[in-house]
Amino acid sequence: MHVSHVAEDGRIEEVADHLREVAEMAAEFARPFGAESWAYAAGMAHDIGKYSTEFQNRILCDGHKVDHSTAGAALLDQLGLKLLAYCVAGHHAGLPDGGTTADVEDCPTLRGRLLRAQHGSIPDCAAYAREVELNVPKGPSVLPVSRDREDGADSHSFLRRMLFSCLVDADFLCTERFMQGEGRDPLSEQSLVDLLGCLKEEVARFYPPTSALNETRCQVLDACIRAASNHPGFFSLTVPTGGGKTYASLLFALEHAVKRDARRVVYAVPYTSIIEQNARVFRDVLGERSVLEHHANFDFDFDEEVESYKSGDAKKALRRASENWDAPIVVTTNVQFFESLYANRTSRCRKLHNIANSVIVLDEAQMVPTKQLLPCLRALIELVANYGCSVVLCTATQPAFNGMLGRKGFAVREIAPAPSELFKKLKRVSYRFDGVLGDDDLAARLADRDQSLCIVNSRKQARRLHELLDGEDSYHLTTLMHPVHRERVLNEIRQRLREGRTCRVVATSLIEAGVDVDFPVVYRALAGVDSMVQAAGRCNREGRQSAEESIVHVFEPADDYALPSDVAQKVAIARSVISEMEGAACESCDIGALEAIDAYFARLYAVREGALDASGVLRDLEGFSLKSLNIPFKRAADDFRMIEEGSRTVVIPDPEIESDILAVKTGSGDRGRQRRLALRRRRLRWGYQGFTAERQDRDSCRGLVRAGRWNMLLGSTRIGSEKRRRKGDIPVTAQGRLERP
Repeated sequence: MHVSHVAEDGRIEEVADHLREVAEMAAEFARPFGAESWAYAAGMAHDIGKYSTEFQNRILCDGHKVDHSTAGAALLDQLGLKLLAYCVAGHHAGLPDGGTTADVEDCPTLRGRLLRAQHGSIPDCAAYAREVELNVPKGPSVLPVSRDREDGADSHSFLRRMLFSCLVDADFLCTERFMQGEGRDPLSEQSLVDLLGCLKEEVARFYPPTSALNETRCQVLDACIRAASNHPGFFSLTVPTGGGKTYASLLFALEHAVKRDARRVVYAVPYTSIIEQNARVFRDVLGERSVLEHHANFDFDFDEEVESYKSGDAKKALRRASENWDAPIVVTTNVQFFESLYANRTSRCRKLHNIANSVIVLDEAQMVPTKQLLPCLRALIELVANYGCSVVLCTATQPAFNGMLGRKGFAVREIAPAPSELFKKLKRVSYRFDGVLGDDDLAARLADRDQSLCIVNSRKQARRLHELLDGEDSYHLTTLMHPVHRERVLNEIRQRLREGRTCRVVATSLIEAGVDVDFPVVYRALAGVDSMVQAAGRCNREGRQSAEESIVHVFEPADDYALPSDVAQKVAIARSVISEMEGAACESCDIGALEAIDAYFARLYAVREGALDASGVLRDLEGFSLKSLNIPFKRAADDFRMIEEGSRTVVIPDPEIESDILAVKTGSGDRGRQRRLALRRRRLRWGYQGFTAERQDRDSCRGLVRAGRWNMLLGSTRIGSEKRRRKGDIPVTAQGRLERP
């Protein structure tokens, strides 16, 4: 008997039983994209290395660690199945790079590992042949045909990740089931049909419409139901602020999913503030266990955050569902979604097979970073072309993806009825161009209004304007605030706005998308057209005034605040678009018109045409030879980052988490405490000078400590240079000054 696992209660699982169980589950996971036999073959081979004497000594006698994954990869390679050899070789450590002819045995690439097998440098597992039979998958090849290259190289690498996902998720789940003696209960018992019924009951309260606004919203909802009958593919939902985009997009997604027998709806959004807002709406309508909110700031253990999750079973089910997205509705970030599609690690890849045959909604689609735009679009194309997905580009400022997708053979179908007319009906603001304004003049204008919002491109300018206002009724919002503090301030702002009290806010662009505040007047520093239109969504949001009374003042700062090159380029393009619009020489023109938005994005993507894959991810993945199949999975995963690195995670103290900080410092912090600390964390770039905590937290900031992987910045400090960082942690004195190591 050859043992695969030993449970704590002494139960033993044989290797042959584990292989068959994983193979059957992996095959079921691959069924939506027709690769059952390939996933089954990977499952049968993945742990063949456990038939070695060395591994049996390891599992039964606590011997030394043994490489048990290379053997299965080598056997598959001998059968001509290098496609699956990657999956088996990486089912613990992650998909490796293929390697080159220069690789030797000790290289971590697939070629290096296969060389070890060829030279007899791995334990012998020939005993497998008495219990397990490996076969070449039957039926036609499941390799999709790329729309770019006849040899399908780009689709090839994507398929490997999907098969890898099937294998590693099946391996995790089968092992978990044996070790715990039971399988998982589903997060939700409700089907998508049930959820669609719940949503239709909710939107029925808009019918019959009793106002012009409700009539327009009902027209959008009706259009979503009609469009849901279309065949899967790319869709756009172009709805301005106030058009009921949240309900409309969910209605289309569920209706389309039910009619096309899809398995789930996945929402990907750029900001956690939007996730929290949308997920709250979805849970209220669909039920809390039907919606998985998966992002870094959501705490599955913190009862005070979501009262109805106090049940231990519910928390456990949510946490488990976040591992592989086995939920009817998934709400996540663009970072989590797209980086998983290019990942090589098992923890990130487990969920990929559950994206197949789903409806994907990209909320605020214009926020996909241009530096990674082509890899993101290529991943979406693969999901639509080969994995039964539909993608909805949902925003008030629709990016010009039509041309790029059209060149790949995909049409983007608009859902909203007559978007241009819709924008005219829902117009709530007028734009006025004020030219160059100095900070003193700008602060005086803000102070002249009881309620005003100013959005600038520079944190330095935001801080300067706030200092000029300097009153209890003025607020300052930037990305340096940790999420809990930011939400605390936003709640206070919303309360003052509701009560009609004085409230003046200076912020960076973080307030533009998905933050439900309503100001009678907004000042916006010249930025990308999409940013300025999103800023306008914070003005007269509830339609209490006429568009003529609700002014969005666009200005250029008199002082030369340094801007990132990315922002500066968008400013220049927006300036050129505005100058060409009718009436640009006058005081006002409508930069919120669809024509202006289209012109801006077309020009932006044309200017950045050579930098839409800045990391070269597609070049690497498409540059390999299908004969050698040396795919750089690890390199691509390392290179593809939605947010640039070069920062350190710090935790800002708060009276509510004093005990958690103490526990982590003393080495007794559990997962729940670490998650709570994550809610108070910020990421600071190396070399950032003069970080200062926000006023409400400043008194409790006192030092820098190191505890496990947590770096806690407690005070007004400076982050050291890259050279100092490499030397180790930088200690801090009691007064909060950084010392050299």
